[in-house]
Amino acid sequence: MLFGQGQYSEAAKVAASAPKGILRTPQTIQRFQQCPSQAGQASPLLQYFSILLETSQLNKAESLELARPVLQQGRNQLLEKWLVEGKLECSEELGDLIKVHDSTLALSVYLRANIPNKVCGVFCN
Repeated sequence: MLFGQGQYSEAAKVAASAPKGILRTPQTIQRFQQCPSQAGQASPLLQYFSILLETSQLNKAESLELARPVLQQGRNQLLEKWLVEGKLECSEELGDLIKVHDSTLALSVYLRANIPNKVCGVFCN
């Protein structure tokens, strides 16, 4: 209903506050990705991630989906900030995604995710 009315910020708040994270799924991310941006406002997906970052840690799927556009924009310092704040769920996949852009930052992700073979791989390269 909120999506249909273009109330993306409200929809993001509902999804973020749903009990036990029941609405924090890849399907929800996809739904926000498909929403049209409104002039003068952040994209619906960015609104969703902003609300989540204010209130909690992102899950694996959210961390990956947020990292993609941030890396494309060359804003690695944002990922580093969120890592330090404990806002991202570190995983091998997130480290692999980041490694293409910043091996030092990827190393930090691998260490936090406890992926020793990837840690060794970064040091060997």
